[in-house]
Amino acid sequence: MKRIVLTGLMLSIIMVLTSCDSGQEIPLIAEKENLNIIEGIELDYENAFFDDFSGGVNSNNWYIGQQAWGGSNGGVIPENVHYTDDGVLVLTGNGGYYSDNDVKGVGDVKDGRYTGGALISKFTTKPGRYQVKMKVLPRLGACTAFWTFAYQNALEGTALNHEIDIELPGGNRTGNPTFENLLNTNYTTESNNISHDTNVTDVLGEENYLNDGEWHVFGFDWYTNPEKIVYSIDGKICAISDVFVPDLETRIWLGVWFPVTTAFVGQANFESDNLMIDWVEYIPFLDQPYTPFTPAVNGVALEKDYPQYPETFANSNVVSNGSFEYVKEHQLADYGWNYNKYLSENQETKDVSNALSKIGFEESYGAFVKDGGVLYQDIEAIYSNYKFDLNFNTYAVGTQGKLKITYYGNTSSEIVGTDEILISNNKWETIQKEVVAPIGTKSIRLLFEASSGTTIYIDNVSMIKK
Repeated sequence: MKRIVLTGLMLSIIMVLTSCDSGQEIPLIAEKENLNIIEGIELDYENAFFDDFSGGVNSNNWYIGQQAWGGSNGGVIPENVHYTDDGVLVLTGNGGYYSDNDVKGVGDVKDGRYTGGALISKFTTKPGRYQVKMKVLPRLGACTAFWTFAYQNALEGTALNHEIDIELPGGNRTGNPTFENLLNTNYTTESNNISHDTNVTDVLGEENYLNDGEWHVFGFDWYTNPEKIVYSIDGKICAISDVFVPDLETRIWLGVWFPVTTAFVGQANFESDNLMIDWVEYIPFLDQPYTPFTPAVNGVALEKDYPQYPETFANSNVVSNGSFEYVKEHQLADYGWNYNKYLSENQETKDVSNALSKIGFEESYGAFVKDGGVLYQDIEAIYSNYKFDLNFNTYAVGTQGKLKITYYGNTSSEIVGTDEILISNNKWETIQKEVVAPIGTKSIRLLFEASSGTTIYIDNVSMIKK
């Protein structure tokens, strides 16, 4: 384990991060309060671990996962693990609209879709304070997670599955996955577990969606005497559990993965996006009982497959396959865009809404819409006041077409606003617009349509969050 001698500035930083005073009397720990240590418990700074990923992923500290759990996904793979030159760990998640074929899965799905990335600590840990500062992967369908895990097969009776989880998005307890919720779960077996599906706005006191592109600190304090797990976000307690509290020595996991059950985190209707991690920290508690154990580790990458060089990452495009190049190797359907027509249109859909080679900008692949055809894409997890820079290349043959932006609330019948962009130029132009989601927005639809007798051509559609 990487041990840290805490002196001077580093000691001050850690004291700010822990927000604790072991001499302070804390008669009651309650949700929404500031995070503090239970009275009488001390932090073991001498054996603390802290990693800000300066220089990449240290193979002395971390395994990189190369395995799958559950079905109908591509697992976690080393190709999705990256870092930047300013010390940010980047774990990529490829959703159901991924089409690049640059990576392959190790689970049931082999074409690179539904693949994530994960790190597993080579060192073991015990009761203590666990924290991570990260920007979550901002799309539904991918699970951003920070957890401890130790599994022991039972010789007789029930197997032990000692686990503490922070998972996003939450909301699955209400059947509505959302980044306004955070899910905290702890297990002692697969069946002995409890979850707290916490509304973050209730904890932080203002409207808050955790895919806002900001850094947030997530964590949990794991006690075994008294048995208690105190979950927190940005220094505020968000959930407390005093049942099914693990006691096995364990390992830290952090990553993004794709659950088989879409009810858990939603459907992965996106191409690719990233989980960003600034740092991770573990500080053991002194004199807390635990059961010594060395959790097995299976399915990890070779050291040669660790990322070797820093990379640069721009904000992700929330529009999937906006260049339409995916049609070289994939069918038109199931990769983000919906090619359709109005009921009153008598021509076949392929003749009024389609994507083809050489019709795009600079004779690349592009799409066209004419007469009663429509082309649209739905984008989830867009919330109140989120701002985007929308760009696309287009031109019209005939009178005019338009891009209609519809903002939806909780359902597709709840429209909270609309915008329109007219398309009338008879040569290629780049249209730019700032998109601001109205209050109550939960998702949007981009829909291209043309007037009767008009054909519009579309290419390079992007919407980048500010």
